[in-house]
Order: sequence, then C-alpha cells, then structure tokens
Amino acid sequence: MSGSTAQACERTAPGNNWRLAAFGTCCTVIGGACVLLAACSTNPGKPSFSQALPETALPAMPEPLPADRAVANGPAGAPLWARLRQGFTFADCDYNTQVTQWSRRFSRDAASFTASLNEAMPFLLVVAEQIEKRGMPAEFTFLPYIESNYTALASSGDRAAGIWQLMPDTAREAGLPITHEYDGRLDIYASTATALDLLERYHEEFGDWRLADMAFNAGEYGIKDLRGDNSDAPSAAELARLRVPAHAHEHLAKLLAVSCIVADPERFHVELPEPQADDTLAAIELPAPADLALVAHSAGIDAAQLRHLNPGYLHGRMAERGPYRLLLPAARHDAVAATLDKLPRSAWREWHEITLQHDEDIGVLAAAHGVEADALRAANATSGDALQAGTRVLVPGHADERHAPAAIAKVQNIIERSSMHVVHAGDTLWNIAQRTRVRLADLLAWNALHANATLHPGQQLRLQAPESVSTASSASAP
Repeated sequence: MSGSTAQACERTAPGNNWRLAAFGTCCTVIGGACVLLAACSTNPGKPSFSQALPETALPAMPEPLPADRAVANGPAGAPLWARLRQGFTFADCDYNTQVTQWSRRFSRDAASFTASLNEAMPFLLVVAEQIEKRGMPAEFTFLPYIESNYTALASSGDRAAGIWQLMPDTAREAGLPITHEYDGRLDIYASTATALDLLERYHEEFGDWRLADMAFNAGEYGIKDLRGDNSDAPSAAELARLRVPAHAHEHLAKLLAVSCIVADPERFHVELPEPQADDTLAAIELPAPADLALVAHSAGIDAAQLRHLNPGYLHGRMAERGPYRLLLPAARHDAVAATLDKLPRSAWREWHEITLQHDEDIGVLAAAHGVEADALRAANATSGDALQAGTRVLVPGHADERHAPAAIAKVQNIIERSSMHVVHAGDTLWNIAQRTRVRLADLLAWNALHANATLHPGQQLRLQAPESVSTASSASAP
C-alpha cells in the first residue's frame, strides 16, 4: 500500500474499525504452509485495532537476521502454525513496548481474533504457500491481515482495493489488469503474486525486510528519499529514528504483533484455528472462459461460495479477455475437470438453471440443448435418467425459461414421430433391440452400424426403416 493509501485509510477509518493441463501437473494446490498479514486494519464487521497508540518515543525495532540466512519453513506436512513459526525471521515477542501493546490489543478479544483467522483461512493458505515458495519471512503472511483482515475490499476511483490494499497505479505498473469486468487487485492469487513481487523488490533495493514493509505502507520513494544510496540494513536504533510517517512504524509494529501472538498463543490466551479440508484451495488455469454456475455445480459447491473465492470477476462471470483462472476447493477440481472434458469449449461459457414443468428424460433434455446426456448428468451431479417435474436443472445457453419447454417438446415430438430411441448410459445394441422388439440386424441396417459399434449417451437410433419414418412423418404432418 502506498503512502497516500495509508493516509487515506487513516482518514476514512476512524476508531475501530483451470484435456486440461491445469489439472494435475499444472494445477497448483494451495495450502498447508504459512500465514498472512495486512495494512489498514479497518474492516466493518470484523475486529478492528486501528486506535492510535499514545504518543511516545518510538522504541528500537529488532535487529534483522543476516541477509544470507535462509528462511526455514519446517518439514513438509507439518501443521500450519508450526511451519509458520519455523519461517519467522525475528527472534521473540519482546522487541519493544509498541509491539507488545499491539499484541495485547489484537488479542484482547481472543474469540474474535480466532474467528477472524478462521474466516481468513482459505486466503491465508494461498498467501502462506506463496511466501514459503519464495523463502520470504513468514511474518509477511500477516500483512493482508493488517491491511484488510483478509477481506477482498472493493473500491472505486483512485483508491486501494483487495486484501493487499493495492493502489490502481501501483497495480497497473506491476502488470495487474483493472477493467470493467476484472479487477486484479481483488483476485487473491494474482494480487498476492504482485504484492510479494513488490516486497521482494523493496528488499533488494533497501537491503532490509523491515524497510520493505515500511515502503509497502508509506511508499517506495519516501523511503528512498530518506535512505539515499544507502543499501546497508539499518540498526534497530537507526530504524527507530527514521523519519517516516508514524503510521509506517506502527504498520511494522502491528505486523510483528500478530506474528508474536502466533508464535506464542498461550501467552495471549488465544487458540489458533486449524485449517479444514475445504480451506485448501487450487488455482486452475482454463484455456477458455467457463460459466461460474457450471463450475460450481460440477464442484458441488454453492455458486455464492465460488464467487467469494474469486472476487476479481466483477460481474460474477469470467472476463472475455481473461484471465481464465479460478480458485476452488482443491478436493473438488477432479469433478470440474471431468465435467469440462465432456463438453466442447464453446459450451463452457453460458449456462443457466431451468425448472422442469413435466417429468423429463435426461437424454431428451440433453438433445434439446445440443449436448450429450453424460455431460448434462455431470454438470448436475446426477447419475439417473429420469428427472421429476419441479427439478431445477443446469442447462447450456442463455437464460430463457419460456423457450426451454418448447425445445424439449420439439425433441420429444421428433423422437415420437420418427420412432427414435435416445441412448442412455449402459445401453447396448442387443438390449435396445430386445426392449423395442426390433431385429438386431434391422437396427444395425437402419442406423448404418456394425455389431461392435460404440454407443454414446444422447445418441438417437432409428427403430423403423428410413422409408417408413419418412412416410410416417409426412402422414402425421399438419
């Protein structure tokens, strides 16, 4: 967050305040690593801790570890909080009185603090994973917590947005798109990559992670003006005397304070929440845009939950020009892959729900909408053929329930008039011939099939000779 963003935040927040290569080798599973933090610390409906501390002389900040010290993140598979503590860069909690005061303030309502971390958990795991991969200090896992309580805050105009509270110009300069369809600052995965890139750049420029945090909060150029060409890490005393805005010192103190609580929760009477199965997310890169309702149905999750995990899409749908990336519970991505693999990409984009007015056969419904019955089953997480009246069914195309019954009736009429059979899953040429009282040889001849032909759900087979069909159709035409 730039300096102007931080100041604006303080002014406006008084008081408390995805054959899909992406699945498998290219599906990035997020989770089980570190934790996050944030900068503005004012979020309606969540604990806020932005009251100004009493005016006192700024105490010295801790000395940083040597620059060549690799961050240790603990053994793979270790519990989240243990991995996080292994990645902390600073020594202990008693750095100075300001950090201690903020630690106590954050943990004053222990239940609310625990609840806020629990609510942040899916996004926190995304950030933590990326921080661990980069070998950055694990304390930065909590930067989005300080900035936004891990809430993807939207904004308009020249204001900060997202869990990292990035300014529009900063985001665009870093290559993060902002359009009327998509705001990269609200995209959890993309904005995290951008924010961590910035922090790494600041660290390279200033030679100190504490200065990188201050630059993120108060602005890169302000720190550069104060430091000049000096790239040596400042001592704790020098850092305390650095004439940056008070909120930059306070921002770093808050970051360290949350890390302090996580490092020693018993001291602050806090119980840290453990990640649940659906908290682990997967980032899936798609080759084409997909309807979010289709993905949600395929994943077996609520559409509102999928939108919550992907707030970068401003109108609840993927942008025409991309990106085509989704975050969803990692355990659900195989189901989404199976559904999309059964559909042509041209059928991914538009889906909607209809309410059946009559009992329907899923093969008839699929034929009416130009897809295979198997794909329609997958999209609706069903394995049967019979659909009862009143059932809400997801189908491809634009939402227009007035035309759906007509389309179904048209297919049914064609099937009835031409004596057609719609193939269902498990059907064979032999059992179709037996059930319809048709000689197998005739069934093969009328449909130009050989005895070993493979049938596909939704496929239509003639049950009469073509001449008979034509005669029957003409005779029954109005």
